[in-house]
Amino acid sequence: MFPNGLVILTQPVSALRSQIPRLLEQVSSVISDTVYIHLQPALRTSGSLHTSLLSPLACTADVETFISDVYGLSSTRCQNLDIRILLAHITNRQQVSAPKYRLKKPLSVLMSDAPSLVDSWNFDRASIVQLLQETFSEGIHADMTVQRLDTNAADNSPHKEGATLTTYDYVVLGGTFDRLHLGHNLLLSRSCLLCEKEVTVGVTSEDMNAKKTLRELILPQEERMAGVREFIADIKPNIKPDIVSINDVYGPTIHRAEFECMVLSQETTKGGSMVNEQREKTGLKQLELVTIDLVEDTCRAPEEEEKVSSSSQRRRLLGTLLRPPVPKPDVPPRPYRIGLTGGIASGKSNMCKELATLGAGVVNCDLLGHKAYEPGTEGFKAVVSEFGDDLITEKGDVDRKKLGSIVFSDKSKLEKLNSIVWPEIMKLAEKEMKQLAVDGVTVVVLEAAVLFEAGWDKSVHEVWTTFVPREEAIQRVLKRNQLSEEEAAKRLDSQLANKERIAKSNVVICPLWEFEYTRKQIQKAWDLLQQRLPPSSSL
Repeated sequence: MFPNGLVILTQPVSALRSQIPRLLEQVSSVISDTVYIHLQPALRTSGSLHTSLLSPLACTADVETFISDVYGLSSTRCQNLDIRILLAHITNRQQVSAPKYRLKKPLSVLMSDAPSLVDSWNFDRASIVQLLQETFSEGIHADMTVQRLDTNAADNSPHKEGATLTTYDYVVLGGTFDRLHLGHNLLLSRSCLLCEKEVTVGVTSEDMNAKKTLRELILPQEERMAGVREFIADIKPNIKPDIVSINDVYGPTIHRAEFECMVLSQETTKGGSMVNEQREKTGLKQLELVTIDLVEDTCRAPEEEEKVSSSSQRRRLLGTLLRPPVPKPDVPPRPYRIGLTGGIASGKSNMCKELATLGAGVVNCDLLGHKAYEPGTEGFKAVVSEFGDDLITEKGDVDRKKLGSIVFSDKSKLEKLNSIVWPEIMKLAEKEMKQLAVDGVTVVVLEAAVLFEAGWDKSVHEVWTTFVPREEAIQRVLKRNQLSEEEAAKRLDSQLANKERIAKSNVVICPLWEFEYTRKQIQKAWDLLQQRLPPSSSL
């Protein structure tokens, strides 16, 4: 399989529609990541590659339908492919010069149904490579693989073109655009198809995403905006992408008079009507509203949305490896150490129990905290020296309640206590992990609410975080600890935020739903862990 490739199709667009399933099957068997599709019927009849590779193609209903069909059918056959249909040469207006692409992904395979291109590859490779580099990407090289697409190549009969589409100088649309998927690609592609000069894309701010499922896993706005900008630059470099931040459903649509067309998905048609109502109040021209069908997710799990969506994608991230572990030479290879952390009421204990049933050893740092300054230990001596002999009870141990009243009313004193206790806890944890290794345990879970704060993440091979939304955590604390809502909120706010932990984690679990779904996440995480364990540590 090749990661990225270019597909050049030379049959009339109307003739290609019936062949899309077959084409997708062939392409997905060769390419695993990104597929660029270039529609160029002129290449079939022209005698010169140089003059026909960028011949203008009319912007018709057939092209529009082809784009929708490709993305719609891709959801059933190759949902993981990033499909990008090239649009710069598709226009109903006279072009001053032929557009040239600068594709962002390195290309390693060319697939085409054009005999003149495929058959001449071996005896005129240098010229074809130069032409492809000038047209598509300087990253194309002579060692690129070229394959013939199996289509109805003999079909040269005339095909009636569909109705010509109305295009616009200024098109606008908006959305979250978290981890671009087939639905996003369709929405952006149809918008760019209709645009001749500038497409404005509103990307939601953090505040607008507050109620979205698993919002903690939504990419930062800057990354989402960069993804949209790159996609548009890839498929239609001859229009200007204006990527803006939006804080409400209107964005710039009720202020900018030049907008002519707004492209919407089926679920946001109401927003388009609201925009036009506001434009009418301010005397601005009504926008033409173009609605795009949703892409059905035929591969969805029962708990996921019927459409291809970012929220379903974020669900699928749970239990997977978000980022590879960084090698830590100072951490012993056995047992393989997982640091498990999470905020208050995030389900750490239940997760540890489940991992224990799968074969992991568990070391609970919170429990070890009570042993860190027992009488006779170095921790005991340091605590008494720092905070006074009056902390010692008649039994000879430390009065934890009195110590708590001292440190929780003075942040500097709490930091001093932590500087004494945390190293002692890690000494005890190291001792337990070594014993587990002796006992034959190959994976150990170091459970610690303050894993990052204490720097213990440096002592494990990878970090797993369990989290629930802040509102859910508050309700759990209210129920479990019998605190007021204000007290519960203070406890949560004194800890690292979910996003801070997740940004430093390798795997995340969210026990927001029924426990069986949490168990599936944990099982997935465990199974994937077995695949990346070093051979000497495999179970």
